Amino acid sequence: MTRVMSDFYRGLAVAALAGLFGSVATRDVHAQTMPAQVYFDLTNRGYEKLANRISKKLELRADPDDEDVQSLLDRWEREEGGPDGGWDYIAVTRLWLRAGSAAQAEMALMEAEASGEVPAPILLLDQARVAFLGGQMDLAEEAYWKGCEGAGETAYKEYWLDIEVLATPEEMDDWDRFRRLPISQTDLCSHLRHFWNERALTSAMEVKQRMSIHFARTRYALDNYRRRGSKKGATFSNRLGRPTNSAYDDRGLLYVRMGEPDRRTSFAGNPNIGQDAVSAECYQPNETWGYDYPGETRVYHFSSNTGADDYWLIENLGLVYRCGDPAASLAGTSGAAISGVLTPVNENRFVALGPAAALVLQDLYRSRQGVDPRYAGIAQQMNTDLGRNVFSDQTGLSSGSDALNAQRVLSTERDWTLADGTFAVDSVPDRPPVAADTRLLVEELQFLSPAEGQNRVWINAVIEAEKLTPVALPGGEFRYRVNARWVIVDASGESQVRNSSFEAVTPRRLGRDESLPVRLAADLLPGQYRYSLLVRDSRLAPGQEQLSGNYRRVNMTVRELSAGAPALSDVAVAADSGGVWSPGGGIRLRPSPAHLTGADGVGYIYFEVYNLTPGGQYTTQVRLEPEGGDEDDAFELSFPGDGATDASRMARRLLRVDLRDTEPGSYVMQVSVTDEATGASTLPYYTSVMVNRTAP
Repeated sequence: MTRVMSDFYRGLAVAALAGLFGSVATRDVHAQTMPAQVYFDLTNRGYEKLANRISKKLELRADPDDEDVQSLLDRWEREEGGPDGGWDYIAVTRLWLRAGSAAQAEMALMEAEASGEVPAPILLLDQARVAFLGGQMDLAEEAYWKGCEGAGETAYKEYWLDIEVLATPEEMDDWDRFRRLPISQTDLCSHLRHFWNERALTSAMEVKQRMSIHFARTRYALDNYRRRGSKKGATFSNRLGRPTNSAYDDRGLLYVRMGEPDRRTSFAGNPNIGQDAVSAECYQPNETWGYDYPGETRVYHFSSNTGADDYWLIENLGLVYRCGDPAASLAGTSGAAISGVLTPVNENRFVALGPAAALVLQDLYRSRQGVDPRYAGIAQQMNTDLGRNVFSDQTGLSSGSDALNAQRVLSTERDWTLADGTFAVDSVPDRPPVAADTRLLVEELQFLSPAEGQNRVWINAVIEAEKLTPVALPGGEFRYRVNARWVIVDASGESQVRNSSFEAVTPRRLGRDESLPVRLAADLLPGQYRYSLLVRDSRLAPGQEQLSGNYRRVNMTVRELSAGAPALSDVAVAADSGGVWSPGGGIRLRPSPAHLTGADGVGYIYFEVYNLTPGGQYTTQVRLEPEGGDEDDAFELSFPGDGATDASRMARRLLRVDLRDTEPGSYVMQVSVTDEATGASTLPYYTSVMVNRTAP
């Protein structure tokens, strides 16, 4: 038994996931639903007998418990003699784990290992699945990467099937090319690390956290959104590039990729209208999910028309309505009536649905306004335009400007859903776990690091305090605490994570225009990076489901500062020279990403200069120009400098910039330094300054 496996058996006390055995598919299915056909494909050992058992005799409910599994295994024992060999015990392991019984799964996995039939990478992958969903993330991560390091062709497929549901079309193409390479030319772990690092970056998590969430979502989707029937024809998500996956309907697909929606709703008709044409029978079963992102909501409509409990993405909410004029069946679907409104028959002619349908569709679209307020506007538009013309008493077709307005408003909705569907399927749609309800201002500041050849990159951020939830202290004070996570990914796809927290005690509760600072640092080599920054409160407000805060995703270039001509660091701007941030040299500052001066119009700037002549003199030039103003209004300041005092060829400079006689507003500031010994100057550095003069 490997050391990792032994640790797992000694320390595991979890309730976990693994595969659900359903009907045999002739094509590959998700590893979490691993039927024997996949075992057959993987091992080429002829497991037709086991496939027959699982497909015909070992059916499970969507959410099996211990009793279900035990009954199934008892029947297997009576009819077939029970599990025989390592692969059978892998099957049993996944059955018990699917039911959440870690102890029973552990015993079965030990039997699978003892058989000597199952490759260690597959044993380790199953161990990781169990440990992840049991919260044993360090152990799970160790097993997962140890397994991939020794994986051959047999295990490659298992690893990919486990994550295929998350893959973008581009990643699926990459995998197709990867798996065609000879084993000697492949590096599965590197491929997987790049895959998971991308998700970790987008969700502002450590890789092990994001993997754990994936396995948890998988189990939930199997319990609640497992595919029951077959969908004939291309679905909306298929056309967008839906990953091949036999386990879930489209709700399950989105749940595994995007998690629990922030809001969901459905509509079954309005009984107050009192007309047969608008009864519940006029609607396909439907759901709408909404996901909040900074500054926008992503909306997804699902409908079922397969006779099963499967729900599929649709392009327009109106497609769930199915009681229009049968003669107007233009699209060949049960939603043809509304399709007629969306699709011109001739240039300006559309299907007429009758007066009741106007009311119905108004109510249908109004039912989604709690998911996205834009749907209230669509309902209102229907009331003003559609009700007058498109939805008329005519038995034929309607035309005119109102009908054109009808088409425009519904076509606009179709544009939304197309863009949102593409985002869900064609990209990495992860979100950090935060409500995204709080203003967050962020900048990076780069200085040369003591570590050779690297820059020290600082995150300088402030977060709005009004929506944070402090702890009330005796004496009327309040304690605020915010947590930050900084996930950095380099050009090769490797990631690193920095975590920090900030705590402040204030004499009163902070308001909207007040904030708390957040600072993190990392030493990085010059090059291209992507990062995500998550800043959130440490406490939930009463009735709140997610912590307040926000996040940013940024592309960043780390500059070369350590060699060559004189070079400037970034320039930090502060309203005063106090504070706790110390870039070095005994200097302390309170830099703000807002770049405000003090209330008296005085500000401070800090920067470093590199590659100067040792002991030589240098001069700093500062030029300010009103943003968007006339160049004639620009002015310059000159600051004679002290020479660098040692062989470091570096100088630190903290300058007081007096702008009391300057008009309030935003200015572009240009800073440059000239080495007087050589005449060489740095490239100018541009930043902004907001003159904030409110003092009398």
